[in-house]
Amino acid sequence: MKNGVSIFLSILVLVTTVYCKKDKGIMNLEWQNESLSLTSEICAKYRECADKEWKSIPENLKKFTEGRLDETQCQKRFRESNAYKLIGADPLAIQTAYKECHKQIMLFSCKDLQEGKIETINACVAFQKVQNGN
Repeated sequence: MKNGVSIFLSILVLVTTVYCKKDKGIMNLEWQNESLSLTSEICAKYRECADKEWKSIPENLKKFTEGRLDETQCQKRFRESNAYKLIGADPLAIQTAYKECHKQIMLFSCKDLQEGKIETINACVAFQKVQNGN
């Protein structure tokens, strides 16, 4: 009887640990710092591109756009993401996809970004799937 209770408690602890880890993600301070830095650079790139085209943005979207591209808001949103928490795929695959996507975004011109060329980059598509929980 004691053996059965021990096994049951062990399984319960294991299931609870796996369930909680899945919801909360993986704490990896090095990745969190690096990914926030990459995110900051991406947000700055998009802000730079938005500044060039600011006149073409409809008035009702300007506040929304400004808020999204503000560095503090941009990083805040990223801190809530699957990639930041390493949820949804192999952690190394998430990190690799984000780094490669970041690299490509930084190489793109504003016109490339406006034309949606980011959707042609496999790493960015894979990263977006992680972010969307797919």
